[in-house]
Amino acid sequence: MGNGKKTSNGEGGTRPGADIAALLSNGDFLRVWGVGAVLGIVRWLETLAVGIFIIDLTGSVVAVAIIGFLRMLPLLLLGALAGTLAGRFSRRSLLLVSVSVTGLLSLILGLLALADVIAVWQIAMGSFFTGILWMTDFPIRRTIMADIAGRARTGAAMSIESTTIHVTRLLGAGLGGLLVGSVGLEGTYLIGAAMFVLIIVLLRGIKYTDAPASGFHGNLLADTFGGLRAIASERLLVAVLCVTVTFNFFGFAYTSMVPVIGRTALHIDAFAIGLLVSAEAGASLVASLVFAALAPRRRLGVIYVFSVFSFMGGVLIFALSPSYWLCLAIMGVTGLAWGCFSVTQSTLVLLVSKPALKARAMGALAICIGLAPLGMLHLGWLAEHLGAPAAVAISAIEGAVAVVAVMVLFPRILKPDLPATKD
Repeated sequence: MGNGKKTSNGEGGTRPGADIAALLSNGDFLRVWGVGAVLGIVRWLETLAVGIFIIDLTGSVVAVAIIGFLRMLPLLLLGALAGTLAGRFSRRSLLLVSVSVTGLLSLILGLLALADVIAVWQIAMGSFFTGILWMTDFPIRRTIMADIAGRARTGAAMSIESTTIHVTRLLGAGLGGLLVGSVGLEGTYLIGAAMFVLIIVLLRGIKYTDAPASGFHGNLLADTFGGLRAIASERLLVAVLCVTVTFNFFGFAYTSMVPVIGRTALHIDAFAIGLLVSAEAGASLVASLVFAALAPRRRLGVIYVFSVFSFMGGVLIFALSPSYWLCLAIMGVTGLAWGCFSVTQSTLVLLVSKPALKARAMGALAICIGLAPLGMLHLGWLAEHLGAPAAVAISAIEGAVAVVAVMVLFPRILKPDLPATKD
C-alpha cells in the first residue's frame, strides 16, 4: 500500500514520544484520525440517546437489546466482506460512500423525530444502517491509519486511536445524557447529520492512495472465504480473535444494559446515566494515554488477556451493586481495562498478520466484534427472565470462564512471537 506522504520509519519509533510526534505531523494521518474522532462522538451520542429513548418509550428491556443487536449486526454479517473490499477498492472512496449515506439517514431520522412521527421500527432501521458505517471502521479506516503509520509505528497509531475512542465516548456519553433531557432524540440525530458533513470534508482532503493487494480473483465471495481460510491457518491470530470474541460477546454487550440498570435498579436520570458511561470512558482515556506514552512492545499478550479479566470483574461488581456511587467508582476499573484491551487488540491483529492479510484480518476482527449483538440478545433474554443486573452478572462470569478456555487452548496468546517492526 503506497502513500506519497508516508512517514519513513526504518526501525522507527525508538522513542514512543517521537513516534507519536511523527504521526501527528502527518497531514493525512491527522485527517483520518479526525474522521475517527467525529465518528466516535456521533456513535456514542446516538447509542446512549437511543437507548434511553427506547426504554422510556417502551419500558421493554428486550426492545433495547434488539436495537443494540441491529446496530452491531453488520459487523457480524459483513465484516469479512468489508475486509475483502478494502483490499480491492479505494478505501477512501468506500468511506466517503458509507459516510454520505449514513449522514443522509441521520438527517431523515432527525426530521421524523422533529415532526414527532418517528417509530421504533424506523429507529431500528437507522441503527442497522449506522452499524454498516461502523462496520467499515476496522477493515477500512484503521487499515488506512496503519498504512500511513508504517509497521514500526502501528502500535503508536493504535494507541492514539484508542485514546481518541475513549475521548469521544466521554464526550458522546455526556452530550447524549444532556441532549435527551434538553433537545430530545431529534437533536441527537440532527447534530449527528451535521457532524457527517464535517467527516466528508475531512475525507475529501486526504491525499492517501492505496493499490489493490495481490492475490484477489474475480469472485468477491470466493476471495472473502479464501481470506477467512488463510486467517484460520494462523494460530496466533486465531487466539487473538478468540479473546476479542469473548470480550465482545460476554463483556461489551453489557453497555446496552447500562441505561436499563440505571433506570430500573439505580433509579437515576439521563444525566446520571451519562455520567456512568463518561466515568468509564474517562478511565479508558487515562489507560490509553499511559499506553501511548510507554508504548510497551513486550508482554502485549499478558496485557491483552489480563485486561479482559479485569473488565469482567468490574462488570460483575457493577451489576450486583445497589449503590450509584460504587457503580460510578467501579466504572473506573472497567474503563482502565477497556482502554488497555482496545489498544492491544488492534495492535496485535495488525502485527501478527502478514502484510497481504492485514485488511482481511481487520475484517475478521470486525466479525468478532460483531458477535456483540448476539451477546446483547443473550443478555436481553436473561434480563427478561432474571432482571438486568442478574443477566449482566451471569454474562461477566461466563466471560471470565471463556478467557480461561482460550488460554488453555492457545497458550501462545500470553507470549506471542511478534515479528520485527522494521517497516
